[in-house]
Amino acid sequence: MDWLQEAAIIVGMFILRLGVPLAITLAVGYFLRRLDAKWQAEAWAQWEASQPEEKIIGESKLLRAGRQPCWSLKGCDEAVRANCAAPKQPDIPCWMARRRSEGRLPAECYNCENFSLRQVAQSLAS
Repeated sequence: MDWLQEAAIIVGMFILRLGVPLAITLAVGYFLRRLDAKWQAEAWAQWEASQPEEKIIGESKLLRAGRQPCWSLKGCDEAVRANCAAPKQPDIPCWMARRRSEGRLPAECYNCENFSLRQVAQSLAS
């Protein structure tokens, strides 16, 4: 019976040695994650308040804000538009429509003004 008690003490001390620091680390991580989310929400609200309405980019605000879609900017003819996903989904930004249909973002979208404004808005939100 003596060995059972000694084994229980060793296991208990092992749990105490690892469990308490692990619990403290998880609690601090949870607190910091919540604090970061709060600070991001405040920064996003402050950024939105400082921007004119046409600069705030949402799923379909690009077109509603009067920005030209990519096929208009690039001057695509009807044959190219017929094979492109962007004109078929005018409610979302053209780069997003192409990414959804092709599974990746074309290299030409990285230099587009519509895409770069969206990236700024997303980086401030996250």
